[in-house]
Amino acid sequence: MLRSAGVEAWAIPAFEFANYPPSFKADDGLVLLSHRGTKRFSQAALEDFNKDHWLAITGEDAPLEGPGVIYTVPQERSPVHTASHTGAMIRLAQLAIAVGSPPWKAEVARVPDAIRSALGLSAPIKLALARLQLGRVVHFVGGGPAYATALEGALKLREAAYVSTEGHELESILHGPLISIDAEDSVVVIAQPGATLERTVELMAALHEIGTPTLAVGPAAARFTAATVRLEAPSIDELLAPIVTVIPLQLLALEVSRRLGVDADSFRKEGRYAAAQTKFSL
Repeated sequence: MLRSAGVEAWAIPAFEFANYPPSFKADDGLVLLSHRGTKRFSQAALEDFNKDHWLAITGEDAPLEGPGVIYTVPQERSPVHTASHTGAMIRLAQLAIAVGSPPWKAEVARVPDAIRSALGLSAPIKLALARLQLGRVVHFVGGGPAYATALEGALKLREAAYVSTEGHELESILHGPLISIDAEDSVVVIAQPGATLERTVELMAALHEIGTPTLAVGPAAARFTAATVRLEAPSIDELLAPIVTVIPLQLLALEVSRRLGVDADSFRKEGRYAAAQTKFSL
């Protein structure tokens, strides 16, 4: 989003930024994204930057202080963050508009209604589950901006329902991972109009030949005639679409957790998993 507003910007995980920092220039800035503002490497990234040119996008009542702190939503009780993720993306869109004039600027006003529409997809998602396989691996695939949506969809399903998932960049799945996918898996494809659409249609045709159950989610879902299930999400500019299209994937994670009898908010803090989480600090 920032690049589309004319700013040179790069996304770097906080752990990588803190341990393998890039070379800084005098006029560089840092935008820190942190749900709670408490994680050690998020704080280390901010401390090591050691400059005045920073913003921190975080939840309300986070311990971060200073004029650069921008809040999203009240702290979520569940560690499986959903609303704060969406809120952080909206703040990034607002930031891009503040520093430039992105071509999608007028579309931001449509985001709230698009999110409301996406929240109404619970019923078709429940129906879709009956036609998907959940016993082995659920793969999520997206190209361009939709790659971020695929990664988040895979993460939410792992966190909420303990299902094995993988998030793939569209082109990379064709260069190897595809040959390990079979009819016992499921694939969720982000059906987004744009430069990646035709390549995504080709992937869906390949998955159909393999016999893999597929779910196409997005504004262009109707184009995917080979999909097992098609779920149309509200249409919005491709660079803003991750704010909206992630909603049905969050709902999917919730419905799968219910079907499997998993407490979606527990983060598996029990038994050996609780013991495992004592071996490190976040």
